[in-house]
Amino acid sequence: MVMLCMSKKEKLLKLFVDLVRIKSFDRSKEMSSYLQSALKENGWHNVRESGGNVWGSIGRGSKKVLYDIHSDTVLAAGSWKSDPFKAVIKNGRIYGRGTVDDKGSLSSAIFAGNFIKDSPDYKIYLLACDREEIDEGYGLRVFIEKEKTKPDYAVIAEPSGLKLAVGQRGRTEFALNAAGIPAHGSMPDEGKNAVYIISEAVDKIKKIKFKRVKPFSNTIVTPTALSSQGDGKNVLPNSCSLLLDVRINHKDKVSDIRKIISKTIPPGISIKTGLVCRAWLLKDRALLASSKKAYKKVFGFEPEPYYWGFCTNGSEYAERGIPVVGFGPGNPAMAHKDNEMVKFSEVQKAVEFFAAFPQCL
Repeated sequence: MVMLCMSKKEKLLKLFVDLVRIKSFDRSKEMSSYLQSALKENGWHNVRESGGNVWGSIGRGSKKVLYDIHSDTVLAAGSWKSDPFKAVIKNGRIYGRGTVDDKGSLSSAIFAGNFIKDSPDYKIYLLACDREEIDEGYGLRVFIEKEKTKPDYAVIAEPSGLKLAVGQRGRTEFALNAAGIPAHGSMPDEGKNAVYIISEAVDKIKKIKFKRVKPFSNTIVTPTALSSQGDGKNVLPNSCSLLLDVRINHKDKVSDIRKIISKTIPPGISIKTGLVCRAWLLKDRALLASSKKAYKKVFGFEPEPYYWGFCTNGSEYAERGIPVVGFGPGNPAMAHKDNEMVKFSEVQKAVEFFAAFPQCL
């Protein structure tokens, strides 16, 4: 069992604070450089970088496990009570962009390298992925291409409130487009307003309801981005586009959801399918057993099944047939919010889990 003494806790806190203070929205050279040094300083070997992704390994065995964590964050606009990149510490909590999503997990997994033995029984990789917020699976694709290997198992280190995630919802996107007829803003009856057409579509989409398929919550369709194209601010637009973010379960067929939306919206609106990130459920008994064993070793009790409602890099692993489980510090509901924060005690506990996991394979 890993026990963090005061000096270890201070080093972990410094690592965490340093990571939060680096602005890492996309392809951050500062983050890449820092991560390469941090991995080496915390026991990880053969450290490499490609396309903003940084990885290292511990162990010499044939059984390969990959800790997948992302280093990028969303932007920090909004009404923050403190500077989102100062990593303000208050009452045992650290406030800042990325504290929950995903630098609490990143710092704890990196620091766990100090306690993972260089064993012939396994090889543990740590992959700090870039661009996860805009391209799920990008980091894994780069890793497999450059490392010329495929992990047997993966642990997705995302906020789970220190619960063991054994599944997640997937997501897909649909792009809707309505054509308009331009006219002067003072004479709208001379044209056809594409914005009104899309507005009618939004009203109808709000009424779409899906039955729940356990263990996940309901499939949901959410309009997230609206744009129009025209010849000027005082002219009816030539077209109006709407992006739909759809959260799907493991039994959903994207083609079926598209048909439902097509039948619901007004005629004449085109619809195109964008990215598809599949949902997954952990069915591999060996990985489940190892995960439960490590969890019980750290927390002293059996974990209850937990399922993420959001999408992670786990979709890419599922697509490639790689069994995956999830774990990380922080409340997922805090992700992407103003005043994002995590309890430092959870980050410490996550170190114990990431250090214990290899011993339970």
